Amino acid sequence: MYNYIMNFDQNISRRDFLKFTGLAAGSLLLPFGKVSGSNLLQEWPVGVNLGRLAAGELRSFIDLKAEPNMNAPATTRVWRDDVFEIKQEVIANVLDFNRYNQKWYETPDGYIYAPYVQPVKNLPNQPLTELPLDDQGQRGMWVEITVPRVNFELTKPWSNASSWIRDSEGLAKLYYSEVFWASDIRSMDGRIEYLLSEKYGALPDYYWVDARACRPITEEEISPIHPDVGDKRVLVNLQTQTLHCFEGSHEVYFCEVSTGYIREGEWLTPPETTPVWRKLVSLHMSAGGVSQYDSPGIAWTTLYHPDGQAIHSVYWHNNFGVALSHGCINCLPHDAKWIWRWINPTIALYPGELTVPDSSQSTFVQVIES
Repeated sequence: MYNYIMNFDQNISRRDFLKFTGLAAGSLLLPFGKVSGSNLLQEWPVGVNLGRLAAGELRSFIDLKAEPNMNAPATTRVWRDDVFEIKQEVIANVLDFNRYNQKWYETPDGYIYAPYVQPVKNLPNQPLTELPLDDQGQRGMWVEITVPRVNFELTKPWSNASSWIRDSEGLAKLYYSEVFWASDIRSMDGRIEYLLSEKYGALPDYYWVDARACRPITEEEISPIHPDVGDKRVLVNLQTQTLHCFEGSHEVYFCEVSTGYIREGEWLTPPETTPVWRKLVSLHMSAGGVSQYDSPGIAWTTLYHPDGQAIHSVYWHNNFGVALSHGCINCLPHDAKWIWRWINPTIALYPGELTVPDSSQSTFVQVIES
């Protein structure tokens, strides 16, 4: 599988990126108050626009600026996984010729470069007291994380878990827009918790999570978009870092994306035309452990290339329009979900996966260089 490693400009390594942005080791701040229990949700404003600092290593920080440009003086600093209010999106007041994106977020304490930030909301849910039945008559459901971040309780030693957990030094969390499978339910200290795991592409890790962080995904919200239209085509332009959905000659959807960058003279996202061969509600993607990437809960995954390239949601960057992945086509969650619903063939919520038996029924993905 291919996936993104946290590089925000083409051909910049993770280590160089940290040096370039001034990120350094430190302790994690909790800007909205301390967590009173290991699995309890933090209290963030409900329904307002929030941001989570997604850039950098765990225990790293970045400075907020007095103005929306990199050379402005610092006002304070935020740490990896800090959550803060986004008052508005603005454009840099000094054009930065080293960056494609000129977007910044205004926060109550200063400005932060938007590509470093995952846009999130805090949308707690009413927990269920019983899980629904899946297609096999077993209790279970797909859930989406709808709070900025949430802690969890692993059911086995951390040393035996996937590398995203094992190598996190106890700081691993689940993040807004990730999707998992809930297979059990319990009451713990007066709150309901779901037992989450990943059905596809992962080690058998199980973790208890506050049910208020988890929104059940319904059949209605993944209903196919224009399923009877056979003449569908996805066009990805590597030069412009854009994705276009066509029905015949009519464009029905457009978004900016992040594809694979150029390495040794070749795009890591191959310029070819290939059919969709697998679709999943959620997939765990990894290669080489945390030294490359190990990413759980990747929602709305559409695999189209035999080497493993896919169109999918991301929660670890917001730098769309810049080529920076290992080969996959990174999308904002709502873009990835729309594309996933629109692309043929259709897929049912249960089991949430389909390997296409006949590519003649599939939408083709055409990747071009310009």
